[in-house]
Amino acid sequence: MGTATVSGSVRDTLKHSNLFQGLSDDELDKVLPLCREEVFESGVAIFLEGGTCSTMYVVESGKVALELSLHISRTTEENATIAVVTQGGCLCHSGLIDPYILTATGRTLERTKVIAFDTTDLRRLFEDNPELGRKAMLNLAKVVSSRLQRARETMGRILSAIFHDLKTPLAAVESYNRLLLGSFVGELNEEQKNIVQRSSKRLSELLDLVSNMIDFSRIEFGDLRTERVSMARTIAACVDTMRPLADEKGLQLAVEVVPKLSDVLGGQDPLKQVVTNLLSNAIKFTPSGGVVTIRAKDEGDNVRVEVLDTGIGIPGEELPKIFDDFYRGLDIAERGAGLGLSITKRIVEAHHGRIWAASPCPGSGTGSKFAFTLPKLSESISKEDR
Repeated sequence: MGTATVSGSVRDTLKHSNLFQGLSDDELDKVLPLCREEVFESGVAIFLEGGTCSTMYVVESGKVALELSLHISRTTEENATIAVVTQGGCLCHSGLIDPYILTATGRTLERTKVIAFDTTDLRRLFEDNPELGRKAMLNLAKVVSSRLQRARETMGRILSAIFHDLKTPLAAVESYNRLLLGSFVGELNEEQKNIVQRSSKRLSELLDLVSNMIDFSRIEFGDLRTERVSMARTIAACVDTMRPLADEKGLQLAVEVVPKLSDVLGGQDPLKQVVTNLLSNAIKFTPSGGVVTIRAKDEGDNVRVEVLDTGIGIPGEELPKIFDDFYRGLDIAERGAGLGLSITKRIVEAHHGRIWAASPCPGSGTGSKFAFTLPKLSESISKEDR
C-alpha cells in the first residue's frame, strides 16, 4: 500500500460518489481537507468483517469485493461475495453508525486506488455542518438499503444451490434403501429390515427438511412468480392429493367451497403448498374417526380459506408461537423441523394476505382451526387477463 497527496481527480470522484453526490461546491471544499489517497494491490483485504471501523473509503479506480463469511460447519468457513464496488462506491459505511463494526470484508480484485477518511473526522464535520451531514447520511441510507437487498438476493441464491445439491445424494441413498427393502439384492431378516426402514424414515424427514429450506430461502428472498390462480381448483387439487391419507387414517375429509369463488393473483405452486400444509397438519393430528373440513368463501375484498379439525388441538401456551421459525412444539410427538407453518405464513404474507389459528375451534370446543385470507384478483387485472 502507498499514500500520495490528493490529486485533481478526487474532487470529481467525490462529487459523483454515492456518499457525497448532491453536495454543493462549498460543501465539497469542506470534505476535501479530510481526504487522503491510498493504493492497494490486487488481492489485498483492505478491511475485515467484525473489526472496528475507523476509516471510510470511496473507490477512485479499481474494484473491491465485499465478502461475508459463511460458517458451513464448526470447522469450515467460506467467504461469499455479495457485491463488487467500483468507482464512486462507498466502503465501510458502518464507520458513521454506532457501534462502528464492519459488516463485511473488503478485498481488492485488481490494483485499486481509494480516497480514505478518518471516521472521527467525518462525524465531527457532519456535526459542525448539519445540512452537509444530512445530505451525506441520506445518501448513506440508500447505499445501506441497496447493499442489504443485494446481500439478501445473493444469500438466497447460495442457499438454494446448497440445498438443491444436498437433495441429490440424499435421494440416491433413499432409493438404495428402497431396493434393499424390496429384496432386489437379497432377502433381509426382520432386524435388518427394521434398521433400513428407520434409516429410510430419517432420510425422508431430511429430504423434507431440505425441501422446506429451499422453499424458505425462495420466499425469504422474494422469489415469487405470480399469475391468475383459481383457489377453487387449487383446493380441489390439494383435497384429491390428501384424501388417500385421510382415508387410510379413517378420517372424513369434508369440502365446503362456495360456487364461483373469486380468483387471486399469486403463485400456483406456493398456494397449493399452503393448502396442503394445513390439510396435512390437520390429518396428522386428528385421531381415527375424526373430521377434517376445508371451507372457502369470498369475504369483502378477500378470499377466506379455513381448515378445521376435530383433533387433539394446540396447547394455549404454544398457540402464539406456532408460526415461528423452527418452532416444534412442546408436547406433541412426531414434529418435523418446525418450518411447515412458518413457510405457510411467509407464503400467505408474500401474497399480501393474513393467516391465524384458533384452538379449540370456535363453536365446537375441540380441535383446531387455521384460517387465511388473500386479496381477490382486482377487476382491472381480471379484464387484462381476459
